[in-house]
Order: sequence, then C-alpha cells, then structure tokens
Amino acid sequence: MTEKELQRQWRLLEVNLAETRIRIRRYTLDPRLRKDDDLRAKSDEAWNDWLKVREAFHKVKDPKEDALRELEAQLLSVDRQTDLIQRDLISERSQRAGTTTVAWLAVVLVVLVWVYLAIHQVRWGDFSQFEPLAEWGPLKYVEVAFWGTFGTLCALLFFATHYLMRRDFDEWYKGWYVSTLLRAPFLTVSLMMVVLEFAEWYGEDKWIQNYLLEEGNKSYFIAFLSFMLGVTINETSEIIRDLGDGVAAFVRGAIARISDKLSSAMSRPDTSGK
Repeated sequence: MTEKELQRQWRLLEVNLAETRIRIRRYTLDPRLRKDDDLRAKSDEAWNDWLKVREAFHKVKDPKEDALRELEAQLLSVDRQTDLIQRDLISERSQRAGTTTVAWLAVVLVVLVWVYLAIHQVRWGDFSQFEPLAEWGPLKYVEVAFWGTFGTLCALLFFATHYLMRRDFDEWYKGWYVSTLLRAPFLTVSLMMVVLEFAEWYGEDKWIQNYLLEEGNKSYFIAFLSFMLGVTINETSEIIRDLGDGVAAFVRGAIARISDKLSSAMSRPDTSGK
C-alpha cells in the first residue's frame, strides 16, 4: 500500500472502531438485556474486547500494513460478536422505523426541490428561464440554505438506508435525523458567510478571486460548496464548534477589557496625601 492508501485505511478503521462502540452501547441499553443473562454477558464481553482493540489502535504511532491488517482482524472479531447480539435483538419495529424515516426524508427532498425550482421560475421541466437568485448581496444565502439542506438530506438518506440495509436502524435516532435536518441550513449559512465574505478579502488577486468568485462562476461555487457542507454535516458541526470556541474567546477577552476599564474608572481616588 502507498502512504496515502495506508492513511485512508487507517482513517476508515478509526471510523469503524467508533461505530462499533456505538453499536455495543446501544445494545447494552436495550431493556431486553435485563431479562437475558446470556445476552448481557455477551454484550459485556464484546465491550471488553472492543476496549482491547481500542488500546491496541492508540498504541500504534506509525501505521504499517501489517499492523493495520492485525487490527482489522481484531475489530472484525468484535463486530462478529456484536452481530450475534444484534441477531437476537432485531425487531419489526426497527424495519418500520427505518422505512418510515427514509420515506419522510424522500418526501421532504422532493418537496424542497419542487419549491426551489418554482422559486427559480422553472415550469413543467422548462429550464430556459432558470437563474440563481443572486450572486451578490444577502439573497445569495437563500441559495446556500437550499443547497446545504439538499446535501444534508442526501447524507441522511444514505445513513438511514445504510442502517436499514444492515437491519440495524435504531428508532431512538429518529429525533437525531429531525434535529440534523433543521439545523443544517443555519450551519451551512454561517460557514458560507465566513467563506464568501472573507474569501473576497484574503483571495484578492488570486485564483479564488479571479475564477471561483468571478461573475457567472460564483453561483456554481456557492451551490457546490454549500452542498458539500450539507453532505458532510457532522464535520460541518465540528467546524462550527471550533468557530464558536474562537468567537467565545474573542467576546470573553473583549468583555474582560471593558470590565477592567470600568473598574478603573469607578475606583476611588487616593486621598491619603501620600
């Protein structure tokens, strides 16, 4: 394997390790384990084996192909243990919940696409009058909100059908799908405000300014980047948290300076004569 392929496989192994942890935790919280000592013992054993794989994963500083293969084999063994637990916990409610969620996501996507096309004067499949709302000014963020939501819906449909295919859709996650969809336009608009308003400043006389933000290209850049932020909504949320930490630190520092000035202004003068 090349170095790039090793890093990609290592990242995939890290993701699978985290997903296995979530699976074991979900099954451990299933109320049916209170009445089944065998399943409870299996879930505890799977958790202990997962902890060993996690420890081995974090001990590897420089991933090599042999170490990667060995860790993959250990994780597959834990996954097999988890599959056996899942087999006894599969219920018809899981399939119904997954199918209902996929159906609602598809309906929302179709309705939003119809609204988007209607706003852009598309009638009966005639795209000759189609024009983006705006490339400049506040209206461009309506485009951002639409495309960010489209990307998020596509990502959520993938997640839902993936877990439905694995017979592992958790009905308790339906609220997560709703909350993720509702916050998607706000997150994408917030990040795109940073990109579009500040990119025009630090990208002056460079390829960003001269090509991506050029008249006619900017609408495609907005649609593409907004859609990608929606597709990677989990990473978008992490970026927003990092940005929020920076903003909070900035505001905290500004308030501290104002507080110091107010305190010094209100302090009593020294009248001791010394």
